[in-house]
Amino acid sequence: MKQIDRGEYPLDRVQRLISGIPFFNEVARESADQLNTLLELAEIMQAQPGETVIKEGDSDTYLYFLLKGQLAVVAPSAAPNGSGQVLNYISPGEVFGALAMIRGTERTATIKVDDATREAIVARLNYDYFKNLKDTSTLFMSTKLSFYRMLVHNIRWTLEVNKMQNPQHELVTVMRKVPIFTGSKGGEEELVSLHEQAHQLADILCLWNESSQPQRNNNVQVT
Repeated sequence: MKQIDRGEYPLDRVQRLISGIPFFNEVARESADQLNTLLELAEIMQAQPGETVIKEGDSDTYLYFLLKGQLAVVAPSAAPNGSGQVLNYISPGEVFGALAMIRGTERTATIKVDDATREAIVARLNYDYFKNLKDTSTLFMSTKLSFYRMLVHNIRWTLEVNKMQNPQHELVTVMRKVPIFTGSKGGEEELVSLHEQAHQLADILCLWNESSQPQRNNNVQVT
C-alpha cells in the first residue's frame, strides 16, 4: 500500500471520493475550511488486488475509510477454522479499524484488497489529532464532535445487531449501562461524554468478539 501523491490526486478529486462518507459530509456542512484541514491531515493510500491494508498484530493509531474498491476481512490466525478464511467484506463508504485505534491495541485481523477489485483507495486519519479534547486550534470542536458521534454510532450499531442475534448474551446488560448523553448538544460536555462512550462501547464490543470467536459472523468488528 502506497501513499498517493497529491499532485496525482488533487483536492477536488479527493473531495469527490470522500463524498460518500457521512463524517466528511457533516464536517463540510459545518465548515469548508475544516473539511480542507481534514483532507490535508488525511493520508490517501492506494492498494492493489491482494495487497494488505491492515495486518494482524500490527499497532497503529489510524481510523480507515474505504473510498474505492472492496476489501476482504481475513480470519485471524487463531480462528477455529484457521486463518485465511474471509469473514466479511468492506465496501466504499465504510469506516474500519476503530476498535484497535480507540483501545491502543494490536490489530486482530488482516484486511486485504479483494482479488476481484481492480484497486482500492483508502483514506486514514491519525487518532492523535482527536485525542486532546480541549485543543481546538487545528480541528474545531464541531469536527471532533462529528468524529466521536461517528465512532459511537458505528460501534453501538454493531452491538445492537449482535444483541438482536443473541439477546441473552451476558454483555447486553453491560451495554445498557453505558450512558447516552442527554444534555445540551454541541459543547464540551457532549464531547467528553461521546469520548467516554466510544471507549466503553469499544471495550464491550471487543469482549463480545472474544466470546463469539467460534461462531464469528459478519457483524463482528475485528480490527
